[in-house]
Amino acid sequence: MIDAVRKTCNAGEKTEFKFRATSIAFRVKNFTSGPVCVCLREWDDSQSIMVSAGMAETVVSNREPTEMMQRGTTATVIVTAEQTGTVEVIRDD
Repeated sequence: MIDAVRKTCNAGEKTEFKFRATSIAFRVKNFTSGPVCVCLREWDDSQSIMVSAGMAETVVSNREPTEMMQRGTTATVIVTAEQTGTVEVIRDD
């Protein structure tokens, strides 16, 4: 089974991608004409990563020292796009 969500992201808006199961890693494909920023679980500008236009990145949560170095799982990926367009996110575990 492939757990994938494809959506149109409007420029400047936060778009939530919800999955059936949690994961520590997601593959983000940016089909827009500008960069997108991505966060796992909840939005935090200081924790977002940028994916350039026409590129794909795998986003993996870091180990959490306060939780005995376990990786935090989530079923939510949040994307903001500079330009309106399609973004696809795939659960990658």
